[in-house]
Amino acid sequence: MLPVKIEITSFGKVEREYREVVSFYESRISSMARIKYKINFQGAIDSDAILLDETGKMLSSEELYQLIVNYSASGKIIRFAVGPPDGFSEEQKKGKYLVSLSRLTMRHELAYLVLLEQIYRALLKFKGTTYHR
Repeated sequence: MLPVKIEITSFGKVEREYREVVSFYESRISSMARIKYKINFQGAIDSDAILLDETGKMLSSEELYQLIVNYSASGKIIRFAVGPPDGFSEEQKKGKYLVSLSRLTMRHELAYLVLLEQIYRALLKFKGTTYHR
């Protein structure tokens, strides 16, 4: 199994009602991948970050899995950025790969949680185990 390197930056804090389940997924993911979680209130975004944005390309779970496999095979760190409550500015989006988790608009904490769940699902597949439903 190739080492999976992931970095997730959140541009807003996780509210109390989401913390327990977010911590659950962060812990599970940390046991399977080299992962770094960051909170950023400054607005600076890594040039190679994949931004979660409602106008982005919608990926299936399989496509996200393939994205993680491809990044891992090339030794790259896959960097995700979850926007602030009001979303990313047009300037922040410029030149970035945008991914949408749904056509629905959702709170940034919920988008962060959905991203974590999908990464966890992909890592289990990457590891060769099944996802418990």
